[in-house]
Amino acid sequence: MTQTNPILPEVRAGTVSREALVQAALKEITQNYREASLSNVAREYGVSLAYVSECVRAQTGRTYKELLQKHRMETAARMLRRSDMNIQQIISLVGYENTSYFYRLFHERYGLSPREYRLVRTGHGRASA
Repeated sequence: MTQTNPILPEVRAGTVSREALVQAALKEITQNYREASLSNVAREYGVSLAYVSECVRAQTGRTYKELLQKHRMETAARMLRRSDMNIQQIISLVGYENTSYFYRLFHERYGLSPREYRLVRTGHGRASA
């Protein structure tokens, strides 16, 4: 007996295309980055977490965690440039609970602390010493 899911047209007779899984994983990152989880995608498509993880890495060259982290950092950087929210609010909004971990990741990616990044990128840096 074949089982199809009307909500997920990519699912046919118990098989799912690798591309559909990867697209679902990327969509999870962009639409739900604050609480994104590859487990959600695996559960939704009825496949193992290991399988969807392997599909993402094979097709993108990066792990799901790397892709999620990249999106979160880019979103945080954009918020630092375009909003006056405090840094702690931004950290929470992009999905990090551990402030020091966020600061470390941000500094690794941009070479500046979030505060320094905001000052430099919004033109509010010191004019002279």
